[in-house]
Amino acid sequence: MNIRLLLSRLLLAGFLSTCSTMINSAPVNRTAATPGFLVDGFDQLFEQPVMAPTISPLESSGEAGKRFVEQLSTITPQDIQAAANNKSLSAVQLAGNFPEANRANMEKIFNIALFVQKRIEQAARAPEGDIPTATASFLYGIWSAYNEGAEIPEQNLLHLHKQVGQMIASNQALSQGLENASPADRQKLYEYLAMTGNWMVMFQDTFKKGPDQKVVTNIKNIARELLQASFKIDVEKLRISQDGQLSML
Repeated sequence: MNIRLLLSRLLLAGFLSTCSTMINSAPVNRTAATPGFLVDGFDQLFEQPVMAPTISPLESSGEAGKRFVEQLSTITPQDIQAAANNKSLSAVQLAGNFPEANRANMEKIFNIALFVQKRIEQAARAPEGDIPTATASFLYGIWSAYNEGAEIPEQNLLHLHKQVGQMIASNQALSQGLENASPADRQKLYEYLAMTGNWMVMFQDTFKKGPDQKVVTNIKNIARELLQASFKIDVEKLRISQDGQLSML
């Protein structure tokens, strides 16, 4: 998504007054911010190395890619306002891991992040509450934050969605775990991935403002810890190419 445009709208909506607002809201207990996954096999998704496949241009260079970018660009300040005021138990729980003074702001941010994910799904024509697409958003957010605001062309997020979807579909244990999980547990997993991943993407704007080294280190540490707690892998192994190809070696 065009995160600079999104962040400008967030600023206009009055939810993010400065880039330090977010980084100074680091969780009191970061491990508590990553709930135990409720789907068997999910945290072992990347147990084996992931080699970047050779991905054909697919639809991202054509009408689907154009539509994806155009639909993401239609988010309005009114949309952000409405999303921030949503009520979500997941947002409340995640915000509860932050210092009390920052919880209300973080709850709004997580609600906005979930709204963004739903718009990503609509633009990509993915099913509502799609865990593979949310997983791709999580990985992209972690990769971007750890690599100091790195971005890929928006349309190439479709490549990442497709690759992650294929990985999950081909993992028999995980596919069975998803099938056996309750709808409530699948929803919790989806919301966690969507909220934390898109929150990480929001730091792209922070890096464009040239933060001091302490802020950079704090953001990278949060990204590292989220990925380690979620998938038991080191963030330095995570790679996403400009074509949207994922590898984890």
